[in-house]
Amino acid sequence: MTACNQAQALLFERADGRLSPDARARLEEHVSLCPHCKRVFATWTFALPRLRDLPIEEPSEVSVRRMENEVLRELQVTTPSERRPRWPLGLAFAAGLVLLAGVAALALRSTGRAPFARIETLWGRVTLSGVTMSQGATIGPGGVLEIAGEGEAAFQVGRGTDLRLFGPGTVALGGSSKQPQLRLDGGRLAVQIKHRQAGESFTVATAHGRIEVRGTRFVVGYGPAGSYVHVDEGEVAAYRAGVDKPFAVKAGETFSLSVEAPAEQPAARVSDPETHQCPKSNCSETGARARKAMRVGTPARALDLIDEAIGRAMDCPPEARCLDELGYLRAEALRQSGRLEAAVAAYRSLSRAGAPKAMRQNALYAAGLLERRLGHGEDARRTFEQSYTVNPDGALAEEALANLLELADPSSAEAKAAAERYLDRYPKGMAAMRARRILSETASGRR
Repeated sequence: MTACNQAQALLFERADGRLSPDARARLEEHVSLCPHCKRVFATWTFALPRLRDLPIEEPSEVSVRRMENEVLRELQVTTPSERRPRWPLGLAFAAGLVLLAGVAALALRSTGRAPFARIETLWGRVTLSGVTMSQGATIGPGGVLEIAGEGEAAFQVGRGTDLRLFGPGTVALGGSSKQPQLRLDGGRLAVQIKHRQAGESFTVATAHGRIEVRGTRFVVGYGPAGSYVHVDEGEVAAYRAGVDKPFAVKAGETFSLSVEAPAEQPAARVSDPETHQCPKSNCSETGARARKAMRVGTPARALDLIDEAIGRAMDCPPEARCLDELGYLRAEALRQSGRLEAAVAAYRSLSRAGAPKAMRQNALYAAGLLERRLGHGEDARRTFEQSYTVNPDGALAEEALANLLELADPSSAEAKAAAERYLDRYPKGMAAMRARRILSETASGRR
């Protein structure tokens, strides 16, 4: 068997990630030096993911019998003079592709309907168990995906799960397509996963604990002295190492997986130079970089910067004003990304007890506008009411009342009450004309 035949015999094993690191390295070396094999492998790297998505139809008994008869007729030719004329080269090549596609479909059927994982996009140097990955490559369970320096890899694992690994970072891929079990040993892993069906699960573990989900959007990452999870949408169950009881982490919340020090042995003060030095908080720099990313239309980059800063804050909490600033920027980046439901949750999470009244009002007002845009009228009404109540004399108090006026049915008692409240506070305000028109259409109202 020639070197090319040996290489092409390993095509499916390479595509499914079943080769050992040494065998894959030798194969990659041959393909890089052989133009013919490079074309063959490029063609199948493009075609295999699409073939896997096609429904496989069983050939009928008649079709199988016809193919068998055709093969037997060809084998019965005994002398060169009796052989039939060869097919034209183009027709032979086309027939070979059809036959190869059929063989590929049968091979895929025997090894599984879909790969365990598949690389969608990447930049930077991304390797699987030491072998360089390319876009469209498929991966079997048991490998370790690594980004040594700056970079990013977007990939899918099983059904309805989209992940992004941000470098430098490492994630080990285990489990099965229905029950993936990933282990993050560095970097940040963003996960978006559809609701799990019966018999399905999804787990991300770190050295400090694990996350179990049924369908949500979240980020797992490492801070200076531990790992954390931040939830954008839905809810996850977070288990700290050695603790059986799960912690429910909801949208807008960040949870540290690091084990807390016991009460009788309090954690060392972060200001002690002989124990642990916290990095200096620099919200202004992070904020400036995030705003710049949003200005140039790359909100995903802004989210990465903010998540990284939030991760650093898990073990060295800066002042509340810093976290509030990062939280507000995160909500803005989510809104700019078009992830409106997640942005609503992020804005609402800023309305916490003890937070500045102006910030709470601004965040609730922004959440109300997005809820109104999403068509959630009742939610928007409650949010605008809260925005007004937390700071009745704030800069957005009039706008909150005006939105309440616009959301009410003009002929309802609710609209009349909203109009009267608005005119009591802002008789010459921007919505005064609308308020008076509503009152003029009621049986009793001020003119």
